[in-house]
Amino acid sequence: MKHLKARLFALLLIVVFGGLVYFNWHQLYNEGKYSTKIAAFGPVGLVGGVFLLLVPSKIGKPQTTADKLIALGVIVLGLAAGLVNWYLMDPGFFGK
Repeated sequence: MKHLKARLFALLLIVVFGGLVYFNWHQLYNEGKYSTKIAAFGPVGLVGGVFLLLVPSKIGKPQTTADKLIALGVIVLGLAAGLVNWYLMDPGFFGK
């Protein structure tokens, strides 16, 4: 009960960004087009939501250097997941 708001926010992030990524893939399969912004940044919200769900005490502005490095790591991991998602959606964009 201590971190209920943070966990609910994390679940909201997961549902919203997961829905955006699903919609983007659905649109690609049905219409042959997709949003590059959602393809690249949708997984960032998913990774951030999963992180907050697992570690709800880290919500808010990072105070220490360790917290800042953890936040940076989560963002980098989310961007890497976004690039993989984007590559899977459109390998031709990356020159293949």
